[in-house]
Parts: sequence; C-alpha cells; structure tokens
Amino acid sequence: MLMRKTIAVALVVVALTLVISCKRGEQKAGDAGTATTTETQSQMQSQTGARGSSEPAVGTEVGSRMPEYVAVNLDGSKFDLTARRDKVVLLNVWATWCGPCRFEIPELQKIHEQYGPRGFEVVGASVDETDVESVRSFVAEQKKMTYPVVHDVDGKIAALLETGVLPTSVLVDRTGKIVWKKIGAIMEGDEELKKAIEGAVGG
Repeated sequence: MLMRKTIAVALVVVALTLVISCKRGEQKAGDAGTATTTETQSQMQSQTGARGSSEPAVGTEVGSRMPEYVAVNLDGSKFDLTARRDKVVLLNVWATWCGPCRFEIPELQKIHEQYGPRGFEVVGASVDETDVESVRSFVAEQKKMTYPVVHDVDGKIAALLETGVLPTSVLVDRTGKIVWKKIGAIMEGDEELKKAIEGAVGG
C-alpha cells in the first residue's frame, strides 16, 4: 500500500512539472504548447575567468558573467543589457504562444512592482517569430504588464542561454553576474527567487 502511494505521489509531481514549460520551435501561434520538465538552478557556484583572477568567466550558469545581449525594444530602440548595470535584472525569455509563459506574467509583474523601488526590474525577451506589432498588441492587451519587453525574433537570447525551453529566466546582478536561473515557469511565492533578489538588490 505504501509503495502504491509513493508511486502515485511521484506521478502527480511529474504531471505538475509537465505543464510549466514549452519547447521553443515546436509550436506556432495559437497552439497549446509542448510540455517538458523544469529545472531550477539557484545554488551559487564560484567560477573564475583567467587563472588567478576573481572575475567570473562568461557563461550561462549561476556564478558566471552574463554574456553581452542586445535586442530591440518594442518601440524600435536598441536594448543593451550591459547598459543596465545600475539595476538588478530578471531577464525572462518567453513567447506569446507559450501557455506557461502567459501563466507567470502576473507573478513577474508583481515582483517588478515590489522590488522596482530598490533598483530591480523584469525584462521580458520575446522570441516570437512574428512581427513586432503582434508582440506589442499582446503586451497592450495584458494591461497590467508594465515591465519592459524586447523583441528577439532570431532567438539570440535562447542561443546565449543554451535553452530551447520556454520560459527560461536568469537573475543578473549589478556586476553582470548570474545569481539565479530557472528553466520553466516562475510560480507564485518562489522563495528561492525572492532570496536571490533580496541578496542582489541589498539594503
């Protein structure tokens, strides 16, 4: 009986993880999205660049220095992540057709407002392969989606982060270091994310 209960619980956990992410490239606008498992990386790792240097190596894992990333804002202006070093940035890779991406928008908006006064912001990087007007219209329809959104039609950010799963998010501190990473939707009240943000914004 105990064995059956254990198996049942395991199946429920698997089922839950299968509904909080999408595989990029397998769905078109209007599709429901393909589910995959999620992976959270919140443990701080120490990585160094050149021998004897304390500067983190450029990479995509926690502890690495975030690679340079340039995209286009929805108004057509240039977005340069490096130029936002005055802020702690939660970079969220998403698409309008991805159900789990839509699901996490209210939580992203909530933390954007909560920590904004302390020098934090959410930046959504849309990898929709449609024109920018489609993304702009989607954002406008959300009404409460006030955090910055950029359009990355070529999916450069997905390549940089070496992920084909949406959503994927990284928290970059003011030194440009990745201090938290998650593959899959951000759930309400994520304590690991909260702890990472608090540590990064300080004060």
